[in-house]
Amino acid sequence: MNTTPGTRTDLEALKAAYLCAERDLTQAEIGALLGGLSQSHVSRLLKRADGLGWLQRSYRFVPDGVPGEWLAQLKGLGEPSSLVDHLDVIQSRTGVRVRGVHVLDSGANRNTQRALNARLARFGRAAAGPVGEMLQRSETFAVTWGRTISCVVEGLKSAPPQPPRPIRFVPVCGEPLDQASNQDTSSHLAERLHLIVRSAAQPPPSLTGVPALIARRFHGADARGIRRFVEQAGSYREVFGKSSPLINKVDSLLTSVGKAQRPMGFAHEELLKAGSTLLTKLTTATLSRLVAGDIGGVLIPRRTLKSRDRRRVDELNRMWTGATLSHFARVARQAARRNRPGVILVSMGDDRAEIVEEVVRHGLVNELIIDRHLADALARRLAAGI
Repeated sequence: MNTTPGTRTDLEALKAAYLCAERDLTQAEIGALLGGLSQSHVSRLLKRADGLGWLQRSYRFVPDGVPGEWLAQLKGLGEPSSLVDHLDVIQSRTGVRVRGVHVLDSGANRNTQRALNARLARFGRAAAGPVGEMLQRSETFAVTWGRTISCVVEGLKSAPPQPPRPIRFVPVCGEPLDQASNQDTSSHLAERLHLIVRSAAQPPPSLTGVPALIARRFHGADARGIRRFVEQAGSYREVFGKSSPLINKVDSLLTSVGKAQRPMGFAHEELLKAGSTLLTKLTTATLSRLVAGDIGGVLIPRRTLKSRDRRRVDELNRMWTGATLSHFARVARQAARRNRPGVILVSMGDDRAEIVEEVVRHGLVNELIIDRHLADALARRLAAGI
């Protein structure tokens, strides 16, 4: 099919398609911009543009008025039944079970950087739906860091606007010091959420400038001094301090996970550098042998580790200045008793199956939002009893 405009009508159709998709205008508004065309004429132009492949249709399901039991059946259509069954029988360390599984489409499983970027953007737009609904049931909403969460936050821009509510957004991770600050850090994500949701609550505190890790080369009095210095930062005290910290009020926490081959994602190199000492260099190979990955910056040890290696993982986690495993567990446990979302884990890709299984076994997940590739890999892994 020839998609190059060849006639005046084709050119008008192209202009109408552009205004419809890029400017989100009504047909009447498009007609006015194209020189006073009628709405019916614009409708015919858009139909022609659609036929020429210049438009892509998208649909959003609106559940208003649908009976609850029907909604429950609909939500189960995209979930592998075996995955739901396997997750339901896991006895977690905290007693918390995954109560909601949302399986979304992220496109073909190609691993080039371009394809991965497209998959992340698609997954983020799809995940914005359930995350947006959960936001409306939260009062104090924490967010960790990472590219996946950033794509979900970006997807929320296109979600239908909700009436402003006093949702307090809270960053719970410091920042890598070896790189310039970026839009995927916890503080930036909390600020973006606050603006997108148009929260009526006060703006979130910022952990910009707070180091995510205190390197192991600092030890003894030096390490204690650096940590005391970090804890004196006003925003850090507000989030993690001893006097009514926000972390104890968090009822929902949006996070992702990092795989064993690259825990902490964009902060991976800094983790290796901070975890090395004068006597021992921490490498990616050593780290992947010790941990199944991380959740929001907290390293999760492999189940097969001996005591000595578990202590090594504990030492690495002591470098971390952000939310700890006990914070994740508290949010997950309280959400199980209340009508709150709790810990919302968003992740995609079959290479995250191991770490997702481990955090579920730790009882750190209430709501699981994953793509089809991860869902299938996780179902196979649980079925095999790995």
